[in-house]
Amino acid sequence: MPALRLLPDLEDALCQLSDVRAVSVVTDPDARPQEIHVLANPGKPAKQLVRDVQSVALAQFDLDLDHRIVSVVQIGDRDATHEEDSAAEATTDRPDHARVVVTSIATRTAGGQYEVEVTLGAGDDAFTGSALGPLSPSHRPRIVASATLAALRELLGMRCELETADLVRTATREVALVVLVLGVPRVGEQVLTGSAPVRGDHPDAVARAVLDALNRTLAG
Repeated sequence: MPALRLLPDLEDALCQLSDVRAVSVVTDPDARPQEIHVLANPGKPAKQLVRDVQSVALAQFDLDLDHRIVSVVQIGDRDATHEEDSAAEATTDRPDHARVVVTSIATRTAGGQYEVEVTLGAGDDAFTGSALGPLSPSHRPRIVASATLAALRELLGMRCELETADLVRTATREVALVVLVLGVPRVGEQVLTGSAPVRGDHPDAVARAVLDALNRTLAG
């Protein structure tokens, strides 16, 4: 079923909400909203913004929206010299707003290939993603990060691509570092970065670095 935009009046009404900068409503051919993406200034809690969206839709358009189709991305300049830095200036609403954690990582090597399966937990739900790539150690962080993003695909609801994933050694410890590019509807690409110290094994640190980059996007 094609994704359409048939409710410009709803978009305009939602743009009048306090702190909202832009809105994109994706509908089915019958003009029923399937996704609502809201870009807002930081400040008002994302949960409140979602409730505001639901209230406007119901009061003005007689649309009873499921909160799960509303995603809120909050972007603001925390530092003038890092206006594109992830410092994770985004947040979206999810069912129950459960914290996403790494529950298991399975790796396998066969035929010169490195396969990774990452399972994430969010409340009572589990999400699994996998990725395959060259066996070379230099490729492994990227494969782990790709598997983690695959597990997050359903939770994110937005396009997110991996730019880099590396293990960086400091004077006293090793740290996993990732750079992601999040595609925000009608806004464009937002660069997100995340890091996590290596506490045991490298795959665990890389997966946690991906979650760190998306911590505001995954929290509500």
